Amino acid sequence: MKKIVTLMLVLVLAMTAMAQHKPEHNRKHKDPPKIEEMVNNLSAIQKKRLNTVMENSRKQVDLLQAELDKVRKQIHSLSEKEGDNSDQLFPLFEREGDLRAEISKEMYRTRLRIDEILTKEQLVELRSHCAKEGKKTKSKDTSAAPATATDRHGATTDKPRRARR
Repeated sequence: MKKIVTLMLVLVLAMTAMAQHKPEHNRKHKDPPKIEEMVNNLSAIQKKRLNTVMENSRKQVDLLQAELDKVRKQIHSLSEKEGDNSDQLFPLFEREGDLRAEISKEMYRTRLRIDEILTKEQLVELRSHCAKEGKKTKSKDTSAAPATATDRHGATTDKPRRARR
């Protein structure tokens, strides 16, 4: 009986230690490929304008992201406190949503500015390149279920397998 109690105590302590460990997330993502690498025949003026647009956008998004991180830390801190902190948390939740929306808006405005700089042919080339990259990313996703399955006779079907009971 003592062994069981000791084992349970050790397990509880280990689980508590693991629950308290908070991994640090590195939000620095790899820089996206430059548009000039995806689109051929850009003029020097286009390259300069694109670099300016991308640099300004990156600065703005970084500022918004830093503020969003700060708000999330405040939310996390208040969430861990005991008691009802809803009067402090609810405005922070609103601010978090507002900041996420501002980031999305800035990214959309950047896309519009890029569209103004490129010609129609260059835009088609850019969209085609982005679509190919998107397919590559999706194909690397290992969590997705297979699109097809085999039936009991070995024939391929589009219907996913049902779970056995």
